[in-house]
Amino acid sequence: MGTLSLQDGRAANVVLIGPRENPRGATLVLPGEGGGPVRAVPLAQGLGLLHPQTVIDIICMQERLYGKSNLTPPVELGESS
Repeated sequence: MGTLSLQDGRAANVVLIGPRENPRGATLVLPGEGGGPVRAVPLAQGLGLLHPQTVIDIICMQERLYGKSNLTPPVELGESS
């Protein structure tokens, strides 16, 4: 899970639970309207809410964690050198 900023400046979260082939493998957790309950939205449905660089970061992290392209996982998640 990670925190991000939406294009309108609101804070939100992203939860990665599976590979890109899984439609809900990356889910945005958006603040509720007017203080209401949060909404969970698949990444593909929330692309317009995000800065393009944020989308790239999410996809790269998803690939590092669940993909088969051999992208190096972040140091915190990978094996120590």
